[in-house]
Amino acid sequence: MCGRFVRTSPAEVIAEEFGVTSSAPVDLQPRYNVCPGEVVAAVVQHGDERRLGGLRWGLEISPRSRSHPINLRCETASRRFGEALRKRRCLIVADGFYEWRREGRHKLPFFIRLAAQRPFAFAGIWQRAAEPEGVATTAILTCPPNGLVAGIHDRMPVILDRESAGRWLDPALDAAGMSALFAPLPNEKLEAFAVTPLVNSPRNDSPELIHPLGAALREPAEPA
Repeated sequence: MCGRFVRTSPAEVIAEEFGVTSSAPVDLQPRYNVCPGEVVAAVVQHGDERRLGGLRWGLEISPRSRSHPINLRCETASRRFGEALRKRRCLIVADGFYEWRREGRHKLPFFIRLAAQRPFAFAGIWQRAAEPEGVATTAILTCPPNGLVAGIHDRMPVILDRESAGRWLDPALDAAGMSALFAPLPNEKLEAFAVTPLVNSPRNDSPELIHPLGAALREPAEPA
């Protein structure tokens, strides 16, 4: 799953990476501990435009529902959210995410990012706000882990680079193309390293949270 993430890239880098053509007001100050319930930077397709704006993290299923999932399994999302997968896909902008590995009675946090240290996007879907003045909501799709992440957790977010992000937003994307994007990112494209337990508290939000406590974990390139 994905329960916390980092977004530090400035607006101009995000715009270049994901072909943003217009923007709505959204806070793009560097964030090192984005938590569920917060408004996140996201890109949606509106006709020929790609618009950057804010979506609240935690999908509002219905006005009366108390459940606001932050993650959806890609294998089963279409059963309940088929319309959103067809019509309301989005990119949730990130520069890395945290995951926790259980070690005895404790959980050790890891920071995971692209080995190229570039921004990327989580594949997401969004839902319009139930109230006229409300904020539209979103959830991140997850998939089985690659070899690197499997040593930390049994799920990982669906990660999209510049090319695959464009395909995800394409209104013509069909079920087969969508399934192809749900494959975990190859091992060699990611790196992971242990970080401070300070990330466990949502109150902490500073560059200290992503300082490595040891050497980065990397998996060898997968065979062709």
